[in-house]
Amino acid sequence: MGNDIKEMKLKVEGITCTSCAMEMENTLRDIEGILNASVNLTEDTMNIRYDSTLINRKQLFINVRKLVHKAEIVSESQA
Repeated sequence: MGNDIKEMKLKVEGITCTSCAMEMENTLRDIEGILNASVNLTEDTMNIRYDSTLINRKQLFINVRKLVHKAEIVSESQA
């Protein structure tokens, strides 16, 4: 399973408050395959840890785009 776990960092726009960030994190965590999601309001970034055998990169990005005005992938890596 270790090689299937990936991390993605995104630059995001449209997250304006802590409660919005927490709601987005919880919404993403409820999606099968997403292990963790965290928003950094100061940097306007979102970090997502996911199992690539359960959700692929495109599906993940589509789900993020449903929640934010704009998202751009900054980096991806094996966890």
